[in-house]
Amino acid sequence: MDRAGKLLGGVLRRLDRPEAALAWLTSAWPKVVGKILAAHTKPIRCEAGRLEIVADGKAWQKQLESMKKEFCERVNQAWGGNLVREVKFIAKPGPKRVSREMDNEHIPFIRSRKGS
Repeated sequence: MDRAGKLLGGVLRRLDRPEAALAWLTSAWPKVVGKILAAHTKPIRCEAGRLEIVADGKAWQKQLESMKKEFCERVNQAWGGNLVREVKFIAKPGPKRVSREMDNEHIPFIRSRKGS
């Protein structure tokens, strides 16, 4: 299976198209960055040497900022060339707040009656 991935990566490198690079990155992401980081990040755009990665929230984005150089090195090593010069992390927006009337998980405050 690894040989097929290397062959596919070589074919995509020759295409020299941003969508081909992103397709390869998306499929190879867990192997490139590891399973833990892949569970909390996702490549969303790769154009002109710039890789944009969405992270699970602001906390993950902040934590990953110091790892930009490492991400570039890992991607370029896996790609077999200079695909990425710059990495930008974007925080995935959190869930939108739902009104209490629409939230099925909301438990309203219930006051007990005295004398009952």
